[in-house]
Amino acid sequence: MAENYPALADDLLRPLLELCSRSRAACGGDFDKFLILLAVGMRTTGHPDFARRTQAELLSGEIPVFPGLGTNVRSIADSLGMPKETVRRKVAELVDTGWLAREGNELYFTAQAYSDLVPVREAIEFQAVRYHEIVQALIDAQPRG
Repeated sequence: MAENYPALADDLLRPLLELCSRSRAACGGDFDKFLILLAVGMRTTGHPDFARRTQAELLSGEIPVFPGLGTNVRSIADSLGMPKETVRRKVAELVDTGWLAREGNELYFTAQAYSDLVPVREAIEFQAVRYHEIVQALIDAQPRG
């Protein structure tokens, strides 16, 4: 991959730029909010009950607060290298919009966020498909020995 990067750079960067643009737009121009949502989302997708759900169930709203492993402001600030106060303020805004739910000190992703962020998820899916195609093309181009 590294030796082919110059030839692949446009194909690799274009879906990434689309994802970043959609993410920033979804969060009202605040990319840090997206990073916070992503951190909470990772704790959500890591929960075994999340993988057992169908897309229809998650979009239906029947599960208003998704199961998750939980995370808190300090953990997010540490993992993202952001000031704790900045994360606290942005988390409060995300809770107010209904995208995160607070249970004690723990934060969880909501069905509302999952629904509202469909364009972002579509960009993630497109990026994954595109990267798979790029890697498959590299594999197919390898000489068979």
